[in-house]
Amino acid sequence: MTTKEHLTKHDRQINAIRELIKEGMRLVIETRKDIRTLAAMQKATASAQARTDASLKAFIDTMRGGNGHAKQPPAQS
Repeated sequence: MTTKEHLTKHDRQINAIRELIKEGMRLVIETRKDIRTLAAMQKATASAQARTDASLKAFIDTMRGGNGHAKQPPAQS
């Protein structure tokens, strides 16, 4: 293999490595964007869950009265 062929081969390898690095960087950037989006969605879900929990607790509390009537103490004999 001549020196020129050897250098040409290395140049192709270096270019291939550069392309791999560029693609890897694109994937890293895309992944970071996806992670940010998921984090925002997770915060929104947690907030919605907190509201649902509060609403459910309020509903359960209203059901404790029994048909809308206040509980009366048991009759004493």
